[in-house]
Amino acid sequence: MYPIQLNLAHKHVVIIGGGKIAWRKFSNLVVEPCTIDVVSPEFHTAFETVLPSERIRLIYDTYQKTYIQNADLIIIATDHPQTNNQVAQDALPTQWVNHTGDQTQSDFFNMRTIEHNGLTVSISSNGRNIARTKRYAAKIEAFLAADEEDFHE
Repeated sequence: MYPIQLNLAHKHVVIIGGGKIAWRKFSNLVVEPCTIDVVSPEFHTAFETVLPSERIRLIYDTYQKTYIQNADLIIIATDHPQTNNQVAQDALPTQWVNHTGDQTQSDFFNMRTIEHNGLTVSISSNGRNIARTKRYAAKIEAFLAADEEDFHE
């Protein structure tokens, strides 16, 4: 894997799914200058706080190929393997896909990022062990906070 940061300005992101994983992906993307469509017949309660706008749409529907037609980035996060696989098959070679249920069908994996004093520190298990990534990220955050305290003494 080649670690990069993506400039999502003027890009269109589509998230297929409305559960906890979709919410986690959405909550990280919503601060980016992109348009986001989230497609699901039902949504996790966290989505109730989302105010739809020209930039953000919650689409209460089952997956249809037309929903990803203009996507630059596609995140597949349903709990229906058939739907997930269909989305991956329907994606064009020019579209970047993150299949949260099957890393072999993903073009990229999200990284856990830590912002600290103008720096971004990223950590990833390449989609293999999210719990381990979270544990190490917590250790890095604690180290940076302690280092900051030492710096000011």
